[in-house]
Amino acid sequence: MPGLRTILVPFNNTQPNAAAIDAAKRIAEAEGAYIEGAYSRQVLPIIAGEGITLPGDYLAAFEEEGRQQAAIAREAFESLIAERGIPLKSLESEGLRAGWTEMMGTGPEGLGEYARVFGISVLHRDLSSGDMDWKSTAEALLFESGRPLLLVSDDIPQTIGKRILVAWNGSTETARALSAARPLLARSEAVRVLSVDGGMVSGPDVDMITAHLSASGFHAHSKTADSAGATVGQTIVSEAKDFGADLIIKGAFTHSRLRQLVFGGPTSEIFNHAVCPVILCH
Repeated sequence: MPGLRTILVPFNNTQPNAAAIDAAKRIAEAEGAYIEGAYSRQVLPIIAGEGITLPGDYLAAFEEEGRQQAAIAREAFESLIAERGIPLKSLESEGLRAGWTEMMGTGPEGLGEYARVFGISVLHRDLSSGDMDWKSTAEALLFESGRPLLLVSDDIPQTIGKRILVAWNGSTETARALSAARPLLARSEAVRVLSVDGGMVSGPDVDMITAHLSASGFHAHSKTADSAGATVGQTIVSEAKDFGADLIIKGAFTHSRLRQLVFGGPTSEIFNHAVCPVILCH
C-alpha cells in the first residue's frame, strides 16, 4: 500500500491494547507494512520556586516506576503482535512486521513530531474510563505530524476501507484527508461522498469532488443530507451507520480548535460518537 507502509501506534504513558494493534494490522497486512509501537515515558516536571526541593528517593522511585511501566508496555505490545502472527523485525526488512521504540518525556507533542516520518498513525480512543489523555495525543498527532490519523474504538470491523464514507465539506483539511487515504480508496468497493446542509465551507461542492474521484477510478457516488434538526456531526455518524461504512474520512478542525472546544463541532462529535474507524487530517 504505497504511502501507508509504515504505521505508528503511539502510547503516551498508556498501555497497548488489542484494538489499536488489530486496526494497524488491518491496514498493514495487504501490502506487508511496518508497524511501530512508540511509548512515551513521562518525566517529573521541574517545579520552580525558592526553597522547593524534592527528595532524592522520591525522584528515584518515580524514575523506577517509569521504567517498569515502559517494560510492561513493551511486553504487552510484543505479546499482542505475537498473538497476531506479526514478527519483530527492523524497518529495513520486508513483509508484515513490527518494531518498538521508547521516548523519554516527549509527551504528545513529541509523538506528533515523530509521526511525521510515518505514513499514518493509529490511536485508540478510550471513552469508557474517562481518561482524556488520548484526546491530547490525537490533537498533537493532527496538529504536529502533517500525517493522517486513524482513530479507532474498541470494536474493529473485519475490514477497514471496503465501504468508505467521505464527510465532504469543501475544506482544505478534507482534501488532505482524501489525498492521504488514496491507498485505501483504491481498494474500496463503495465510496459515498456526503455533504450535509449547513456543513459546507467555501470550496468545491460534493458533485465536483465525486466526479473527480470517479475519474480517478474510485467507486464513488454523492449524497447530500439534510441534518433535519441534528448537528452536522450527528448526521455524519448516522449516515455512516446507514451506509454500513467501515471507515469515515474527514478533515479535522476546519474551524479553530478553540471554537470547537467552546461550541462543539463535527470533529469533536466524530471524536466522541463515531462507531467505525475514522481517518482524520488537519
